[in-house]
Amino acid sequence: TLAALKRQDTLFGRVDDDQRFAVNFGTTDGGFGSVVPLSEQVYWRLTALQSVMSNALESNCALSQRSWRLYRRTPRRGGCRSNDRKKGVIDGALILKYADLPLTDQEDLASAIGST
Repeated sequence: TLAALKRQDTLFGRVDDDQRFAVNFGTTDGGFGSVVPLSEQVYWRLTALQSVMSNALESNCALSQRSWRLYRRTPRRGGCRSNDRKKGVIDGALILKYADLPLTDQEDLASAIGST
């Protein structure tokens, strides 16, 4: 939950919080998104949860949750080879599905990443 993430984020509530920022954006098709900084500890915990959830949960329309989430720069913008993709973005929609799961499934996923 958000309260648990705030407890784990060592930067939350500190004086330098005004130096952290987030970007909210809208898309032309009516979507809304956010880019939010995370502490390293929270990032790795959510990355582990995201990995376990992408393997454990069924995806919509049999799409690969991993492949579309990976960021790749185009060669025109200084990108590398077409198969060299960068990681580093947490899929918030996938992580938020955790709260909608039954308690037993939440406990199973939490134990899979070494959490309670």
